This record gives sequence, structure tokens and C-alpha cells, in this order.
Amino acid sequence: MHLTIVGCGFVGLALARQLQDDRSHLRLTLTTTSEERLAELQPLAEQARICDATDAISLKQSLRDAEIAVFCLGPKGNSQVDEDGYRNTFIDSFHCLTGLLPQLPQLRQIIYTSSCSVYGDAQGAWVSESTPTNPSNGHGAVLVESESLLLAIDQPQRRVCVLRLGALHGPGREFKDRFENLAGQTMPGRGQQFTNWVHVDDVAGAIRAAMTEMWSGVINLVNDQPIRLAELIDRTLSSEGLEPIRWGDDPKPASSGRRIRNTRLHALGYVLKHPKPTF
Repeated sequence: MHLTIVGCGFVGLALARQLQDDRSHLRLTLTTTSEERLAELQPLAEQARICDATDAISLKQSLRDAEIAVFCLGPKGNSQVDEDGYRNTFIDSFHCLTGLLPQLPQLRQIIYTSSCSVYGDAQGAWVSESTPTNPSNGHGAVLVESESLLLAIDQPQRRVCVLRLGALHGPGREFKDRFENLAGQTMPGRGQQFTNWVHVDDVAGAIRAAMTEMWSGVINLVNDQPIRLAELIDRTLSSEGLEPIRWGDDPKPASSGRRIRNTRLHALGYVLKHPKPTF
């Protein structure tokens, strides 16, 4: 089987590393937009390529043998990207892909790592894959549109699987790395909004399961236990022996967040390696 991972950032690289155990029956192509990262990727695959997914020639070359394509796209750079940058990364890439499909008859599955941000603020309520999307900003609206583009090309001979990810954590993005600079600080509100997380190892593991079982449709990929922001930060700081955060007096947070169900993920048989946040 030939697999192409389009975009080897945090998630794509974790997936490529997990797939090393399957290399005897898997031909792997990895892509990046950065020349500097080729040396890191080359030992992990038969091919490591520079690919701009908005460029038809570049994308076709990367997918020309692929039976499965996993799109782990992310905007370039480390700073906040505006809505136009998001649109270029996601919408333009998937318009390019759909235009190429007649030239890619061997492609039988497309997997896309989207985001649970498409649900917007549910004021603390539970949401599932059947909950209508209601993004709270333009970035989320772009992700909804990108999902729609891909789901529209789902066919019995070419399945599309959209994995909506919670906030990512894992090696390189541990909770302590995110929150240790808040030790001893005062934050507004009481931190009662819900957050939903998923470990990068489970993202990679679920993608492997999606490939093996030919999953299709939308699947929420989060751990089993939403956690309030205050508890998450307080437990993180406590586990590191750091001074706790001080919360302000405002009893009404701007957002209560959302609690995301992963019932379909379990129904498909995936067993989470990290069912709850660990500190």
C-alpha cells in the first residue's frame, strides 16, 4: 500500500513515526513546505518531498501513487495566521485536490485532520458529530467549508474521513510547556470553561485505524473527559511544584466552552491510549 502524508508538522510527523512498524508492507511519501525539514523526514519514508498543496503539479506528483492520502495541513509560520491564510492553506488546497481526482484513479481514501473548533461555543453543553457546526470566528468557518469540500467527494470507491481533533498535547506540547509561565499570575474569571484534549499518539493511532478499517464520515477525536480550564491549569502547576494561579472575581466567563462526545470513535472500536489528561 502506498500512503502519502501531506503536511508533516506535529501530527504528520507523529503518524510517520508510528508507521515505521508497518514499513514492510507500506510505501510512504512524506511532504513538507520547508526545505530545512527534508533531512528529518527522509529516513522515515521512501520519499520526502517539498509540496505546496495549492499547486496542482506539486500535489499531483506527491499523490501520483497514493492509495491513501492523509492531509495534516497547517498554516505556515509560528505566528497567528489570518483568515485569508487559513483559506489558502485549506480551501485552496482542497479545490486543487478535487480538480486532480480524475487523474488519481488509484486514490481510495482521503483522511483529513480538522478541528472541533467547528462547533463554536456551546455554552458548556455536550456536542457530537450530529450537532450542527457553529464556528465562532472566520478560522472555524474556513474549516467547516474545507470539510464540506471533502465530504462532497466521498464515494463508495473513494472514502473520505474527517477527524475533528481536540486541542493537542504530547511530547513537545506538554501541559507544563503551555502553562508554567502562568504560575503565580492572576487571570480574569474563574476558569470554568470546558476544554477538550487529545494526545498526539491517539491522533496517529486513530489515523492508522481509519486506514485499516476504511473509516468514513466525521469522527470526533478527543479523550473521554472534558476538563475545566481552572482544573487543568491548577493540576498542571501543582504537578510541577509551581505556585498556583490566582483567579479573578468575575463569576461569568466569556465562554463556557463545549463538552465533546467521542461516542462514534469508541463505536468504531478505537481504544484510547490516553483517555484522560495526565499530569
